[in-house]
Amino acid sequence: MPENWEERRQFPRLPLPEDAYAVDAEGTNLGRVTHAAGGGMLIHTDAAHAERWKVGEQLRLTVVEPNNKVSNTIDVVVRYRHGNDVGVQFCEKQGE
Repeated sequence: MPENWEERRQFPRLPLPEDAYAVDAEGTNLGRVTHAAGGGMLIHTDAAHAERWKVGEQLRLTVVEPNNKVSNTIDVVVRYRHGNDVGVQFCEKQGE
C-alpha cells in the first residue's frame, strides 16, 4: 500500500471463518458471509435471493459459524446489490 494510503472504512473488518453463512427465519441457507465489519457485511447469495431483496428492505438473519458452534441473529437493511453479492448494514428492528 502507498505510504499515504489511509483506511477509509469507518469500522475495521472482522475475521470470519470461511464456512460462515447466513440463514433466514425459516432456516434457509442464504449464502456465505464475508467482509463483516462493525457496520455490516456482505452475503454471497444465489440469484433468486439477490433479486428478491430490494435496497432498503429490512431483514432478520442469523449468521452461523458451524465449526465454532456459534450463531448470532441480527437485523440488517439491504444497502446494495451487485450481481449475487448483497451488502447489508446492521440496524435495529423497526416497529417493535
